[in-house]
Amino acid sequence: MNNRVRQQFPALQQRINGQPLCYLDSAATAQKPMSVITAVQQFYRRENANVHRAGYQLAAIATDKFESARAQVAAFFGMAANELVWTKGCTESINLVAHSWALGHICAHDRMLVSGLEHHANLVPWQQVCKATGAHLDIIPVQDSGELDLNAYQELLQHKPKLVAISHVSNALGTVNPLHTMISQAKAVGAIVLVDGAQAAAHLAIDVPALGADFYVFSGHKMYGPTGIGGLLAKPCMLEQFEPWQTGGEMVETVSYQEATWAPLPYRLEAGTPNIAGAIGLAKATEFMTQLSSDWRQQESDLLAYLRFKLSQLPYIQLIGNAAQQVAVQSFVSVTMHAQDVAQYLDQSGVAVRVGKHCAHPLLDALGVDATLRASLACYSTEQDVDQLIAALEFAHTAEALPNTIEQHWNEKSALWALGEAKGWQHTLKLLIELGRALPPELQANKEQQYWINGCESSTWLMLELDDQHHKLCCKVESEANVIRGVLHVLALHFNTLNSKQQASFDGAQWLTNIGIVGQLSTTRNQGMRAVMQQLHAAVGAV
Repeated sequence: MNNRVRQQFPALQQRINGQPLCYLDSAATAQKPMSVITAVQQFYRRENANVHRAGYQLAAIATDKFESARAQVAAFFGMAANELVWTKGCTESINLVAHSWALGHICAHDRMLVSGLEHHANLVPWQQVCKATGAHLDIIPVQDSGELDLNAYQELLQHKPKLVAISHVSNALGTVNPLHTMISQAKAVGAIVLVDGAQAAAHLAIDVPALGADFYVFSGHKMYGPTGIGGLLAKPCMLEQFEPWQTGGEMVETVSYQEATWAPLPYRLEAGTPNIAGAIGLAKATEFMTQLSSDWRQQESDLLAYLRFKLSQLPYIQLIGNAAQQVAVQSFVSVTMHAQDVAQYLDQSGVAVRVGKHCAHPLLDALGVDATLRASLACYSTEQDVDQLIAALEFAHTAEALPNTIEQHWNEKSALWALGEAKGWQHTLKLLIELGRALPPELQANKEQQYWINGCESSTWLMLELDDQHHKLCCKVESEANVIRGVLHVLALHFNTLNSKQQASFDGAQWLTNIGIVGQLSTTRNQGMRAVMQQLHAAVGAV
C-alpha cells in the first residue's frame, strides 16, 4: 500500500543531494497529499472571501466550506462542531486553556500535574500559570524504558491536582501513554484533564468522549493538513468557563464605546479572521486518512518494528526508549559520533531526520542524553526509507579519512589547502571531522560555564587569553560535535596568526564565507557559528 499512497505526496518525488528524498521527520510535520494541496488551491482560486461577515454569494460559499470543515474535523475525533475551537495548533490551544481557563480556576497552593514526557508546549504554559497563581507543578517521572512511572503517578494524584496535562504520544520517544487508565484515575480525584494529541492524530483512532479527557488538542500539520491550523476540543460546559483570551473582531456580540458582550461559543474564542484555507485543507486531510486501507495502522506498526530491528543490528547505535506501546517514532544515538555530526552525513545522503532535544529538554536531561536522532514514520514511509537510513548510518560510521591530507598537526595554510582540495561536501565533512579530532591541547578551551557559547546546537566553548609577549589574544576553542570542532580549529589557527590590529578588525562571519564553510553548514549550525563570532568580537572589543 505504501508505494501507492506515496505517489499522492508530490514532495516525496524529489531528490536531495542526488539521492531520493528519504523523509523520516513526519513527527515534526507530515508531508501533504495532493488532495489537501488541491483543496487549499481551490479555495484561493475560486472561493476566497471572508467568513461570517458578508451577504454576497462568494462569502456564503466560503462560510459554508469553513463551517463544514469544522464539523468534519470535529467528527474525526468523535466530537460535535460546536465543541471545536480553531487555533493555530497544539501550542496555541494549550496556551488558550492556560490563559482562559487555568488562570481563573487555579489558585495559590493548588497543584497541577504534568508528565515528564512532555513537549515544551505542554510544560512551559503550566510553569507560567504556577508563577502567576502561586500553584505548585508536580512532574510524573519517566522510566528508562521511556514509559511513565504509573506507581509514582498514583502517589502524585493523592495531592488532588486541579489539572493533569499529559501527551497522548511522546514526540521524542513515540511512547503511547495508557490514557484510559490515567484519565480515569485523575477524574477519581476530581482533576481536569488535558491531553496533547499532537503526535497521536496521524497514527491512532481517537474518540475523545470515550477517552474522557476534558480538553484534547491537536495540530493539523502533523496529520497531513496545512500548517497554522489546529484545534481545541472540549464540551460546551467546559468552554463556557473560559474568559476570552484574545479580543477584537468576530468574537463579539455587541460593542459600545464602553463595553462589549461576547458571541456564542465557539466563536467568542476565535478572535480575528480565521485560517479559512487551513481549515478546509485539514478537513480534506481527515478525509484522506479516513479513506486509507483498513490495515494502514498495522503496516505502520510493522514498519516501526523493522526500523527498530535494523537499527539494533548496528553496533554503534543505541536505541532510546523501549516502551511496550509505541508508534511511529524512534530516537537513537551513536556511541561513537555526536548526533549533529551523524545528521550532517544523513542529510548529504538524502535522509531527513530530526536531531537535537526535540523541544523536550527536561525529558532528555532525565534520560541522561544530550541529543538524539529521531526517525519518525508516516503512512507514506516504506522499507526502502529505512534501508536508505541504515545505509547512510553505515557510511557515516565507516567513512575513511581522506588519503594524503590528514595530518597530526595542522597549521592555517595546510588546513585551508585541504579544505580547498576537498572534492564535494562529503569530503569536506570528513575533513572537518578529522580536523575536529586533531584539535591540539594547546588550542582546547576549558569546558567551563564562563566560556560556554549560548545559541549553539552542540555545546561549544570559546576562550581568549592574552599573549603578553606578542601583545595580542590567543583563541582556544572546544565543541562536543567534531564538525564544529573542526571549523573552530581552523578559526583558531587563523585568528592566532593575526596581530592585535588585525584581530580588532577581524570579521569572522565573512572569513567563514570566504573559505566556503557557511554554505556547507545547516541553518542552525550557521546560527551557532554566528553566536561564536559575536562572542569573539565582543571579547576582542573588551580588551
